[in-house]
Amino acid sequence: MRRTSIVGPIVLIVIGTLFLLRNFLPGIQLLDLVSAYWPYGVIAWGVLRLVEVVMANQNGRLTSKSGMSGGEWVMIIFICVIGSSVFWGVKQRDMWSNRFSLGAWEIMGEAYDYPVAGTLKAGKAPRILIENARGNSRVIGTDGEDVKVTGTKTIRSMNRADADRDDKNSPFEIVQQGEILVIRTNLERVGSGPQLKADLEITVPRGARVESKSRYGDLDIENIGGDVEVTSENAGIRLNNVGGNVRADLRKSDVIRVVNAKGNVEVKGRGQDVEIENVSGTVTVNGSYSGDISFRQIARQLRFESASTNLRVEKVAGVLRISGGTMTGNQVTGPVVLRAKSKDVELTDFTESVSLDVDRGDITLRPVRTAVGKMNAKTNAGEIELVLPLAAKFEISAKTRRGDIENDFGSPLQVKSEQRGATLSGNVGGGPMLALETDRGTIRVRKSGERFESSEAPKPAEMPIPPVAPKAPVTLERSVQ
Repeated sequence: MRRTSIVGPIVLIVIGTLFLLRNFLPGIQLLDLVSAYWPYGVIAWGVLRLVEVVMANQNGRLTSKSGMSGGEWVMIIFICVIGSSVFWGVKQRDMWSNRFSLGAWEIMGEAYDYPVAGTLKAGKAPRILIENARGNSRVIGTDGEDVKVTGTKTIRSMNRADADRDDKNSPFEIVQQGEILVIRTNLERVGSGPQLKADLEITVPRGARVESKSRYGDLDIENIGGDVEVTSENAGIRLNNVGGNVRADLRKSDVIRVVNAKGNVEVKGRGQDVEIENVSGTVTVNGSYSGDISFRQIARQLRFESASTNLRVEKVAGVLRISGGTMTGNQVTGPVVLRAKSKDVELTDFTESVSLDVDRGDITLRPVRTAVGKMNAKTNAGEIELVLPLAAKFEISAKTRRGDIENDFGSPLQVKSEQRGATLSGNVGGGPMLALETDRGTIRVRKSGERFESSEAPKPAEMPIPPVAPKAPVTLERSVQ
């Protein structure tokens, strides 16, 4: 690297900043940041070197034909190898964490099982705290006033004596502490690696309020009348029939499933799949999720926020799904407000107003037949298709800077060509304003019909009736007497 290059100092500043953030924010996932964003460093390096070469040439200084030295090319290859390895390692981290730990290797030693059991009278609506550092917990609400726990503690060790010692040093507890009934496995007293875990089956009064704190392990809860609060570093949660509010703070999760909740649902963290269905209150999801995200039958407002998507929907009577670079919604009630970086959006059978702002992606809008609300759809790079009912009343203003406009409504709407783009304006019977805008792409305004709206299978073609062969003419002869 040349002494006159500013790339080296900038690299040092970035590395120092990352470690400084790690010191002040211990919870920050430094490896995750590096694995996700390291290609931007290579791009920034290339941009800086390009600027340096251009400025050097303008100042009359000679530069190498390639623009970069051999040492810089070696460094780029090194960064690409390290960055790809970190990305792959982070993706495989969950699998590794279930098999290895620095304190003990799960592939070594033998697993020893110890029974876990306890019962305590708690009343009809107790507050229950579950502290299980590692292991799965299943909580079921039943009629009665007792809290009953059964399960198995598994300790992996090189011999029985060491396992017995760890079991003795991590006694299972079910105790009443003030207003809180605590279920505690105490595994952290002897270690926190995968060599220790406790799988619990817990029955509680149906009116209980449940709070769970753990590091690793899945959580299943059903038939609980009170609130549910979950805090975990790595857990999949499945909640069914919750009478109160749901709050989940998960640093990492493979699946989050909440079905039949009467209160509000709030989810925060990172993970893969999210499924929330039949919620009477509001739903708020904030974090980064790489899998399929679906919302069904949300009675009140829905909010979803991530690094690339900000969504607000007033109500979801049907289904709204976000998967990869697409978002589809059916039977949603506005106002629908979406701000996304890169996403194809398709909304069908929606009501009320819609405001969409997408950096890159196609937009397809098919409102219900009975009414058309105010719309504002914008994409920087993508096509927009708007399918309106035959009897719709609206005013429209559409613009594409580089692309065409197709109009099925004819003369009430005027199409004008402007340089490499076009505009569409006019009104049909008066009505709400429909604003469509794209920098690069085609805008299509269609009339709804069977080819757009009908989901019924086409009727089989009727077999033609074979023609009847003509009969021979009948000749009537007059008899002569």
